[in-house]
Amino acid sequence: MKKTKSDNHLYYFVCVSCGKKTSEAETTSRCLSCGGPLDVIYDYDYLRLQLNTYLLKNAAPKVMKYLDFYPLSKRHELFSLNEGGTSLHWAKNLEKKIGSGKLLIKNEGLNPTGAFKDRGSFVEINKAFELGFRSVCVASTGNMAASVSAYTAQAGMECFVFVPEGTPRGKLAQCLSYGAKVIQVSGTYSDANILAVKTAEKYGFYLAGDYVFRSEGQKSAGFELAEQMWWQDIDWVIAPVGMGTNIASIWKGFWEYHQLGFVKGLPRLVAVQAKGCSSIHSMADNQFIIKTVEKPLTICSAIAVGNPLDAPKVIRALKQSDGIVEIASDEETLSAQQLLAHNEALYIEPSSATTIVALQKLLKKGIISRTDTVVLIATGAGLKDPAATLKVLAEPPTIEPDLVEVERVISGKLFALRAKGMLEKEKVLFFALPEKKELRRIIKKEFSLNLTNSDFDNVYQEINNFINKGKNIAKADLQSILETIIQQESKKNYLELIDFHVEDSRNVRPKAEIIVKLNGKQYTSASEGVGPVDAIITAIKKVIDKYDGLNFRLTDFTVEIPTTGSDATVEVTMVLQESGGTQVIEKGTSPDIFVASTDAFIKGYNELLYQLKERGKAK
Repeated sequence: MKKTKSDNHLYYFVCVSCGKKTSEAETTSRCLSCGGPLDVIYDYDYLRLQLNTYLLKNAAPKVMKYLDFYPLSKRHELFSLNEGGTSLHWAKNLEKKIGSGKLLIKNEGLNPTGAFKDRGSFVEINKAFELGFRSVCVASTGNMAASVSAYTAQAGMECFVFVPEGTPRGKLAQCLSYGAKVIQVSGTYSDANILAVKTAEKYGFYLAGDYVFRSEGQKSAGFELAEQMWWQDIDWVIAPVGMGTNIASIWKGFWEYHQLGFVKGLPRLVAVQAKGCSSIHSMADNQFIIKTVEKPLTICSAIAVGNPLDAPKVIRALKQSDGIVEIASDEETLSAQQLLAHNEALYIEPSSATTIVALQKLLKKGIISRTDTVVLIATGAGLKDPAATLKVLAEPPTIEPDLVEVERVISGKLFALRAKGMLEKEKVLFFALPEKKELRRIIKKEFSLNLTNSDFDNVYQEINNFINKGKNIAKADLQSILETIIQQESKKNYLELIDFHVEDSRNVRPKAEIIVKLNGKQYTSASEGVGPVDAIITAIKKVIDKYDGLNFRLTDFTVEIPTTGSDATVEVTMVLQESGGTQVIEKGTSPDIFVASTDAFIKGYNELLYQLKERGKAK
């Protein structure tokens, strides 16, 4: 077949799966014969004659530097956000911590939109514009959607984005800010991708994604690594794998530099997948198989691809590099994310942290030597998906502006408690109320805490309340109870809820009856509400309004569930504000949302009244 000629070199497409040759005049996405992924094949003899080797070896790394290696005919007025040139961080502290050899991290989160996808978007969107397209559609788990949205915005192109429902909010915010038309799909990435393909066909849009032109842009990371290592050999490159385009592209970058004689040795690859979305599996004799995951289940949203279309490219790269596949669980990944942040001050998204898990496992197995040079590919910045991080990190304590309160938090070991509670949050510690001696042992073992007798008695009583509700006590439950007890002070108990009774049904407004103590006197009250919690709180507020007179209102009400299951513990946070502007934030914890909500409200009222009394604004 006739090759397609650009201004600087010859190239054509070949299907990685079936070997059929084709060109960009026929397709820009997949092989028309088998649907396999395409690769760009260059005339390397021609390319070698055209290259400015002095420029390549002396100019600073940047995506625009490698124009000779891209299938772009147009060389001026290109749409660029100054992508590439990301730092290669020498992780000396982490090296010592995990006992590895020379460890470097390619921080791709420093790209313009915070992820490696910008390398591919530069080539792909410029090529789409060159081919005459002015509308683009793309399916993505988030990072590519944000990147394509940014580059189409600069090019003045219309952009339609299909993402799975539940895509991290930070990535959605980027897409929407760049002006993309975002459509959430109730399903997996594969469902969104199929819909994007159909939309492109129906409306004549350019189909962006992990296709042939994107791969050509992403190989620039391989070029940069070779240069940033001063052309010295790298033993291992470890990268997270979702669709698989990135690791295959990085390999192609190294391979092309090797073909041209710029590097002597080639690294071995490690493809890391999330445990809940592992589709590429290694077999004996350097063989690999693909098992589609119908419903990916992982916190690593950026690699939650159950049917990676570029798996043939990944397998080819693994075979050529004598590479291997490794798996990382969500718990291991979130722990590794924190390990990197604590030791290197690098905050990367969870998908990127899977590389650290893989390195630790391969060091332990002896597959990676403790003298090897290893590069981890950190594909995206942590702020891309902060919600995932916060699943293992508790909110910081809120205190009054008083040094005594600072001393209380520090002496109460609240920070140590929260750090200890990061892992194994759903591990059940006990199913029934333990003996007090056993409970002290468990608290000491799990959280390294020695409680005062008063605090311990309060913890014991609260655990009894949980058990009476039929709740098994998981580590997250005990952590919530401990945090609540450590932070509360009995001197603020002006209001106590003795008991409540709620009647509710589908079509009738809920009714609540309550018994409270206010300033030592007991009162009863009843009320209706739009919901059971509203009915209880309204009944309590009736007593306050009649016998206290404090003018305040509930300004915010949030509910979080730190563990899974229908019996999960509920954490309710309420914000109460007095008419003069004084505001307090308090939290309640219980397996019962009514109890958690009323506890938060009672604590909030007590704290609010305490602060007003301290300032002489209440009697």
